Amino acid sequence: MAKLNKDSLKTLSFITYFIILFVFWFILSGYLKSLLLFFGLVSVLFVFWMSYRAKALEEDSLPLKIILRLPFYWIWLFKEIFKSGITTTALIWNGKYSPQLISVKASQKNRTGIANYANAITLTPGTVTIEVDKKTFLVHALSKKLSEDLQTDDMNKVITDLDK
Repeated sequence: MAKLNKDSLKTLSFITYFIILFVFWFILSGYLKSLLLFFGLVSVLFVFWMSYRAKALEEDSLPLKIILRLPFYWIWLFKEIFKSGITTTALIWNGKYSPQLISVKASQKNRTGIANYANAITLTPGTVTIEVDKKTFLVHALSKKLSEDLQTDDMNKVITDLDK
């Protein structure tokens, strides 16, 4: 089998991105009428063109190697959001919160991985990424327990492993 060169891999990544956008549009709309499918195609082409012009479609924006790992990551992330939501709710109801600012190191090798890590921190209730400075995040945690959970580096490892 022939090896894919950098340009063919980039083209394959663009095609995959386009297909994912169109499937996502179709799932959200659910219409099979030809005029609406045409408008959906036009809107997806417009979003694709804008993404390309904004240079949002760089090599690391949609690495094909992580597509199969994403469902497992999402399940893990939903579990973390749920656990953190329970903890945050208990902290607020009991009034036992002690806000803290902590510094967290990121081990991701590309901008997409760093953005995913910062967003995962913010998505989990009780923690918010305030500032990103290269590979260091300033994070607000609602309690010492939440900051300690974040400093165990588990989330960092899961997101770093996503891109291996």
